[in-house]
Amino acid sequence: MRRVALLAVMTACVPSITAIESPVRATVRARVGLTTPADVSALIAQPITRDAAIQIALARDPRGAQAMAELGIAAGELGARRGLGRTDLDVEYRTYGYEPGIDLAVVHDVIDLVVARPNRAAGAAMVAAAQARASAALIEIAATAELGWLEVAAASAQVALARTRYNTDDAAAELTDRIRDAGGTTALAKDRADTARELARLELTRAQTDLAMARARFAAQLGLTEPDWKLAAGLPPVPDAAPDDSTLEATALAQSLALAALTDDTLAARNDARAATITSWLPGLGIGGVAQRAHDRWTFGTALRIGLPLVSGDRGAAASARARTRVASAAIVTETVELRVAARAAQLEAAAAFAEARHLTDVVVPLTKRVVVETLRQYNAMNASPFELLLARRDQAQAEAALIAAQLRFARARVAVAALRAGVAITAPSARSEMPTIDRGGSHASP
Repeated sequence: MRRVALLAVMTACVPSITAIESPVRATVRARVGLTTPADVSALIAQPITRDAAIQIALARDPRGAQAMAELGIAAGELGARRGLGRTDLDVEYRTYGYEPGIDLAVVHDVIDLVVARPNRAAGAAMVAAAQARASAALIEIAATAELGWLEVAAASAQVALARTRYNTDDAAAELTDRIRDAGGTTALAKDRADTARELARLELTRAQTDLAMARARFAAQLGLTEPDWKLAAGLPPVPDAAPDDSTLEATALAQSLALAALTDDTLAARNDARAATITSWLPGLGIGGVAQRAHDRWTFGTALRIGLPLVSGDRGAAASARARTRVASAAIVTETVELRVAARAAQLEAAAAFAEARHLTDVVVPLTKRVVVETLRQYNAMNASPFELLLARRDQAQAEAALIAAQLRFARARVAVAALRAGVAITAPSARSEMPTIDRGGSHASP
């Protein structure tokens, strides 16, 4: 029974991996907005939504497994610091004197007990820092998966628009050929129409290539080996009102997992410095029991071991720990500045992207649609040429392409904002939307 109790005490020193990992998984679920883990196979079998992409990435991305595995290092360090200290069994066999004899001594180093409190506090801080970094890694994986999903959705929409533009220019080229054959236009007009069609063909090919590359990157992020997976829906619509990001900077600082990890690093270093400072001047002290066998009989007594530190590396360890404290403190200042900059940049990017997408939605795209409707009416009344109608439709497609780019830019900005609120600063790709070029010429029946 005593052996079982002793084993329980020894194994209790090392925290279980489940106990270390559970807070990380709970933090990630709460901050990302996931309720319960889902069946990954079932998610892949149906069109993949944004939420499904996040859950699949968290389950399959090898970086997530690496982040969780690294928690074992901190758990082992905490287990070592929770120990009761070092106990030595000294055996001495004597051959001098009247007859051989044996000395047995069991001595426990009590210095470890003296510094047990700062050692355990340092170990707990190391675990907390490791948990914060693992949570940050998983949240970044979730954000990356969401960005990948948005990229595929935007690329799919751009392919559809590129195909529309190609069909429009192809129809214009065929119409020009017929008019040219009938002697109604010039060779220059035909060459222009053919050039526009071939450029549109290249645009369609490029859009299809971009989509294939976006799908490949997204599949790699999620570990998708199934070739026939599909994406659900498309880019999210732009809201009517601009999101309120006035508290983003304060929230990012309060929720930052990087700052939390650095704060725990500072706490661990301070406790390590405290323990090393104590052991650098405190003499070694061990107590225990001793047994001596001589003249065919055992005698028992108390063992006391005292060691005076003549040369010790504890002073160097203390200096190193104090330096780690200064490094972590400086890193906190640096991280705070970078977080403030990231929050302000994300806020500006989100506001600019919203304004651009909203203007395209409310003004530019409706204008191009009205131009198409009015040009069609004029064409039916024989007041506009077929070329003007085709160009009006091309302008509408260009405006819609610019809207897709603006929607993607806004959605990426919102992912960066959400990540900051969840405690992680990410760099979301940002690109200016290509504004549509409206042809302001008159009739296009002739060059």
